[in-house]
Amino acid sequence: MQHNKRLWTFALVALFALLIAACAPAATPAPAAPEPTQPPAATQAPEPTQPPAAPAAPIELAFWHAMGGNLGELVNSLTERFNTSQSAVHVTATYQGSYDDTYNALLASFDSGTEPNLIQNFDLASQTMIDTGRLVPAHQLAAKDGFDMNIFVPAVKAYYSDQEGMVGMAFNSSTPLVYYNLEMFEAAGVEPMHDSLSFSEFRAVCDQLMAAKVAPYCFTYGQVGWFFEQMIANSGGLYFNENNGRTGRPTEVLFNQGQGVEVFEFLTGLIKDGYSPNLGSTWTETDSTFQTKQAAIMIDSTSDVSIIQKSEFPVGTAYIPHSDSSERNGVVIGGAALWLIDSGDEAVNQAAWQFMKFMAQPEQQIAWHTGTGYFPVRTDLADNAELKTFWAENPNFVTAIEQLGTTRTTLADGSPNYAVLGGRAGPFPAIRRIIVQTYSRVLDDGLTAQAALDEAAEKANAELANYNSFFE
Repeated sequence: MQHNKRLWTFALVALFALLIAACAPAATPAPAAPEPTQPPAATQAPEPTQPPAAPAAPIELAFWHAMGGNLGELVNSLTERFNTSQSAVHVTATYQGSYDDTYNALLASFDSGTEPNLIQNFDLASQTMIDTGRLVPAHQLAAKDGFDMNIFVPAVKAYYSDQEGMVGMAFNSSTPLVYYNLEMFEAAGVEPMHDSLSFSEFRAVCDQLMAAKVAPYCFTYGQVGWFFEQMIANSGGLYFNENNGRTGRPTEVLFNQGQGVEVFEFLTGLIKDGYSPNLGSTWTETDSTFQTKQAAIMIDSTSDVSIIQKSEFPVGTAYIPHSDSSERNGVVIGGAALWLIDSGDEAVNQAAWQFMKFMAQPEQQIAWHTGTGYFPVRTDLADNAELKTFWAENPNFVTAIEQLGTTRTTLADGSPNYAVLGGRAGPFPAIRRIIVQTYSRVLDDGLTAQAALDEAAEKANAELANYNSFFE
């Protein structure tokens, strides 16, 4: 992306004044006795000159993030762009590993006193981040600075907000997306997908692809908690009580009821019935299975669009499916936000705020979106000429934006659609890990989806009770 360069022109003007005094010759006076000669006055030594003051050292900030590979390279590039744009602040970006690794590293750093100034922490950590009491909320900094938080996509803003406003600054936002091999669909005589299919409609597409023997498997996915959470939301189900933890601290999970059971039966059934390989909890093997043509369809994050569309075959994208007993409801924001850890030093906190604002500027959001697939978090980029050209050439990047844009954020009676606002609970990361383990209870140990989820719910409710006890 080309950037306009500012050219500063300096005009140097020198003004010279020449003062000339002329005396007319006067009559010569009568000679007088000469004055005694005085010795010359002693010459004063010049005052020693003071050396110029050294420029102030930049404020050093530590920024921890969870972006590896090509994503990490782009984070480093944007950080360096900030460092070279000014000289008052220097940010050092450090990769901490996965989202879970980064989350755990922060909690450990609070005990050791080595916490960073800024951290990119994922969606599920939102309640824990708020509960730490160690943050400077973004909405407070914005209010002092006159920064308009309404530039952010409403769903993104709502996800990272408490009752007073946005706490973490939106940065990398994503949703899950269905990717498929267009050549295989054409060979099997299957119409390309775009909108959300019901689970039965999705399996019918798989039946056609499997019958045409275009690939060993129809569908590939990793047994991660995110897809389970997203399909529940897309089917209109809640993950927690207390309106998904949005109107109070949740005391129990709801994923072992209604839509949650239907979603888990669908996901585990695809593996049990031979439509999908059993890859366990993975992200990378899902991509490789799809890109080596072992499966015709895959579900993955929108953040991988830039990589997946470079496959050796044309790739199409579609919305994620929903349960048979529901209509399509929409998706929950995924990804992460930037959180400012209170250093106790106003100047340092303000320096960190400058970096957060920089990462939300249009130039950085455009570079981040086009280089990854995470969608822009600013509403004012919808009509950006550069992005319109990019989207016309890369339509797969648009699918995620449309999927989010058509999500039902309010219900028919005008009340909030808490399903797509996303669940909020302090121990949500631990509860997600419980779900990951629950897949094997069905696939390896032979439990029904209902029995396995009931078992998981018991463990999850214990996590909630333990966490909530700190706030009683």
